[in-house]
Amino acid sequence: MGYLVCGNWIGWSSPATYLMKHNKTELDVTNYGMMIAMYDLGNLISPIPCGFLLGLLGRKLTICIIGPLNMIAWTAILVWPSRLDVLYAARLFAGLAKGMTLCSIPIYVGEIAEVKLRGTVLSMFPISLALGMIGIQSIGQVLDYQQLNMLGLSFSTVFTVLFLFMPESPYYLMQKNRRDQAEKSLRRIRAKGDVTDELEMIEKTVAKQMQSKATYGELFMNKSNRKAFVITAGACVFQRLSGISPFIHFSSITLPNTHYWMNPLVAVMVFSLVKSVGNLVPLVLVDWMGRKPLMVGSHALMALVTAAYGVGLYVVANGPEHKPLAWWPVVALWGYALSYSLGAGTLTYTLLGEMFAANVKTRAAPLCVMMLASGSFVLDGIYTTMTQAFGVHSNYFLYSAFNFVWAASAGFVMVETKGKTFLEIEEMLAS
Repeated sequence: MGYLVCGNWIGWSSPATYLMKHNKTELDVTNYGMMIAMYDLGNLISPIPCGFLLGLLGRKLTICIIGPLNMIAWTAILVWPSRLDVLYAARLFAGLAKGMTLCSIPIYVGEIAEVKLRGTVLSMFPISLALGMIGIQSIGQVLDYQQLNMLGLSFSTVFTVLFLFMPESPYYLMQKNRRDQAEKSLRRIRAKGDVTDELEMIEKTVAKQMQSKATYGELFMNKSNRKAFVITAGACVFQRLSGISPFIHFSSITLPNTHYWMNPLVAVMVFSLVKSVGNLVPLVLVDWMGRKPLMVGSHALMALVTAAYGVGLYVVANGPEHKPLAWWPVVALWGYALSYSLGAGTLTYTLLGEMFAANVKTRAAPLCVMMLASGSFVLDGIYTTMTQAFGVHSNYFLYSAFNFVWAASAGFVMVETKGKTFLEIEEMLAS
């Protein structure tokens, strides 16, 4: 549900910017790109501190901090709805919570999930993200600005309360030499009394992986750790450079509204719905086909669709006044949602949860999440500038080029991890 709350903040931008553009709020926003990018800036700041907290406080207590951060942000814009500076600060604060979410929850879930189901379980994060977006985008169409923010606060409150009842990761407890507590936690997670075999496997894995120090030097000097970082960081940064953030945040004000066959808000809601349904496909395929072919295929398709979207926007903007091809960018938008969900949108979080050894996991994951955030921050930040200088379509041609680059690169650098334990993955990366 932590990802669902992130989805609320991401999906909030669509109805919120629409309300702002049509003067239905007390805010006077001129640079939508910077307003959106404040969320990415917060996401960029928090991962490294979160990594230290994961090692110091544990997985559970660190994740318990996320809910209150989101609640404070929602409350601020409810109390001061006309203050642009408060909105910027609130989105920065929510971004801090997002960075912690992306950093901590994949580690936590990757450690408590069974090996045979790990890929499937980790692939469910984008589904939760999409559900959070759909919920606030669909209901938000009939709400005013304050009601929209109250809806977001309610989701964050529910997550905060529910996560208090979750157990600590047995991997973390084993790292801290708390074997009895690790066994108790594992029994609760597996809902069975005898967990001897799995507990011994966890103990063996942690003992081997903790032989080296948990330092950034170990991350980059060790061959297997370095290779895992290159693969995962590449997947993270190119997931963002694929254009997902601008598609989510700006489509409601980018798609033409006059003489249009579909309300932009409806088109964006369908976009989120298609993305959510598309996320179900990797649940079936990720542990059958594997991670690598899905990643390559997803980015190759996105390269084609983003180019088609850019062409569609150009044709509609420069075509006849009655816009006979107004359907083109909408269909391309939905095609992008499906292409993204088939691999790039799901497998990045799978890699975050399974690629790194225990001793460097809390160092590597924050850096990878920062890659995610930096990609979004750059694209969201330059969106308005590029639109004014070269036309809105130019943004999407750039995203197409990025997708082609990673589709080709992933085919060479990625390794296949389906069905493998953490120890087997480490040995494969070192070979």
